Amino acid sequence: MSLIILTLPIFWVNKCSTPFIRTAQAMKTLHRVFGYAIVAVAIAYIIFAAPHIVAAQSHTVINAGHLVDVENGRILTGQQILVTDGHISEVGPRVAAPDGAQRIDLSDSYVMPGLIDAHTHLALQEMDGSDIDDHGSYYYASLIEDTSMRVAQGTMLARAMLEAGFVWVRDTGNNGLYGDVTLRRAIEGGWIPGPNMVTAGRMIAPFGGQFQMNPEKPDLGEPEYFYADSHTEIIRAVRENVHYGATFIKLIIDNQPYIYSVDDVRVAVEEAHDMGVKVMAHAASDEGIRNAVLGGVDSIEHGFNPSDETLELMADRGTYLVGTDFPASRLGETRYWSNVERNKRAHAIGVPMAFGSDVVYYEEGKTRGEQTIGFLFSYVDAELPNAHILRMATMHAADLLGANSGRLEAGRNADIIAMPANPLDDVSALYGVSFVMKDGHVYKEGGQFRWDIPTKLNNPRRKQPRGNMLRQR
Repeated sequence: MSLIILTLPIFWVNKCSTPFIRTAQAMKTLHRVFGYAIVAVAIAYIIFAAPHIVAAQSHTVINAGHLVDVENGRILTGQQILVTDGHISEVGPRVAAPDGAQRIDLSDSYVMPGLIDAHTHLALQEMDGSDIDDHGSYYYASLIEDTSMRVAQGTMLARAMLEAGFVWVRDTGNNGLYGDVTLRRAIEGGWIPGPNMVTAGRMIAPFGGQFQMNPEKPDLGEPEYFYADSHTEIIRAVRENVHYGATFIKLIIDNQPYIYSVDDVRVAVEEAHDMGVKVMAHAASDEGIRNAVLGGVDSIEHGFNPSDETLELMADRGTYLVGTDFPASRLGETRYWSNVERNKRAHAIGVPMAFGSDVVYYEEGKTRGEQTIGFLFSYVDAELPNAHILRMATMHAADLLGANSGRLEAGRNADIIAMPANPLDDVSALYGVSFVMKDGHVYKEGGQFRWDIPTKLNNPRRKQPRGNMLRQR
């Protein structure tokens, strides 16, 4: 067909080989015809030749000796997982693997979806007793460290989380001036290894945020917090956060004597949801939790003191509880066991629950990932089934974040971990994660972390597309 198109201008020249062709008008016409011919050839090439040039697909077959079905709380033996271009394309006893597919043997391992922490702070590390001592206070840490140092800390903490098996995290603020957004972009662009991130940017709060301010220095809480005390200020705070790269909005509801009302919360939620952005609410009191739930937030963070009536409201509305239960060694026995009792009540009532740690402190001898796994045991102490705890840290957290992860099924991102022992029998098996795959790329195998300096990089945009904040494929 391209040959026919190329002969058209020649035919036209032969037909018009008269003195007329020497005129300027004829020459212009001839140039246009040749131009049209070139375009036609290009179109013909795309139509007829391009289908024969197909980008090579990447195929990996994982032999999963013991596949952990977290949804149904059971082990499926002798399974295979076919991964194609970063996604799971088939799961079953025998998948249709193309010739030349890479093979990964996990026949002696327990294979499950990658872990998700729905409440963390990768750009915050309290360093009690260090050379520059913040006395274990995130307020002092925010005054001592600039955003660049906190991003540097987050670079190491992000790797530690990925190495421990966390493939997604939701970073919930306390990161300086959009340090979490910088981390997210660096990970997305391939500059550093780490879990995929959902980022809150600056926390939106009534004046003072979570701090007690000095009247001579009232601005010390910024930029950690975005003070918003009117509906106009709340709308502006939501928009500015999203503009600078937040993919989830965080409201501080009740850390001051004056708290956000139902209407205040609703203004933020309506503005954020209109852009496809979810909203989380830091709330501890029953009144604050209830205001946030009635205002339409997607999750309650901490939620230490809800009444049964408020938990029932959360269950009715599908509002997630992200409990962030520090261990007793850090929190004290009384508060710890109060949280355990709250977890029992929430589970019995049917509140949706997603795992979130809120780890912010340094603990010598442990990585951030190991610390985070330790926060699961408040649910063990609450006598929740191990299968439910695993669901909280995989599929439930994925649903809350809006991440295409958390399940080993066709169409999901290939976010897969493995370990020698069965986590359905004992959650502490998660300490032994020996294999990590995120988005189809292997980051840990045989217990060894691996990350080569990439030769293909990107510089991702800060603000995300309307309605698709996580840019899910």
